[in-house]
Amino acid sequence: MPEKLVFEHTFEGLFVRGLAGRVTPALRDSLRKVGLNLDDKLRPAYDFDTWCSAVRVAAHELHSDVPPEEGYALLGERMVDGYRETVMGRALFSVIQLLGPRRGVGRARQMFRSGNNYTEARIEDVSSSEVDLWMNEAGPIRYFTQGALRAGLRATGAVQPLVTVRGFTSDDVTYRCTWRDGVS
Repeated sequence: MPEKLVFEHTFEGLFVRGLAGRVTPALRDSLRKVGLNLDDKLRPAYDFDTWCSAVRVAAHELHSDVPPEEGYALLGERMVDGYRETVMGRALFSVIQLLGPRRGVGRARQMFRSGNNYTEARIEDVSSSEVDLWMNEAGPIRYFTQGALRAGLRATGAVQPLVTVRGFTSDDVTYRCTWRDGVS
């Protein structure tokens, strides 16, 4: 199996744009220790372990006042907000806004694959505004993805998006995604 990689624009989306003004010297130093030097030009890709470690460090340092799962989810939302400002993100989100929530969630694999080389996803309809989404996310990063999915649903025009972790194993997770359509 090829090495799991997370691409530069994902790191840019979270650590450069999404956390602009929030990266303290202490956080910058902690990130350097896990392999992410924000003082240097970002590399084209980082291994999955560096990604997980950098997200863990940022969640702990920026959101130590909330449960870890919530801190990860908050970072996931910030990443999507920042990613939307990248060249890749602007192109991707101009399309997703046209799709609406159901079709947007249906493209989860393609959306995540624009930022990494490993995401797999399957969707199962529950109702017209509710789906179960299986993904191959492991460990606490599943909660980061939960936040990213919530922000992604908002970007499609979903009203009151809710993403819950229905179940997981050491290798995968199933999310329940619900929303109200923005059209009255």
